Amino acid sequence: MRYIALFFAAVFLWFAYLQLNDPDPVLWVVLYLIPVYVSLMAFLKKTNRELLLVLSILYSSYAINSWLQMTKWEGFFTEGSGMEMKSVNQELAREAIGLMICVSTYFVLILLPFRKTAIK
Repeated sequence: MRYIALFFAAVFLWFAYLQLNDPDPVLWVVLYLIPVYVSLMAFLKKTNRELLLVLSILYSSYAINSWLQMTKWEGFFTEGSGMEMKSVNQELAREAIGLMICVSTYFVLILLPFRKTAIK
């Protein structure tokens, strides 16, 4: 089970790297490095469920706020190459979904049974 947390850490490290070319990289790199830290702590069996719950609430609130700012649904990808930003609505949708991926990860880490090993 611990290796799921290590997988999450690698995924969110990749997400943080991809945000370096974002218009506001300081915000998004930090928002994706927090799940990296939390996942690494879960891998080390140092899970703080209260922190995970608070982060879930904060990230959910920001995701809902981003989603509600959209004026219309335009999808995630553009025609052609797919990843360039066609409109602000696409950027808001991507941000909201990225945050909800973080929230989903926090819930998985809350529910996973990380048992501390007994020292003999």
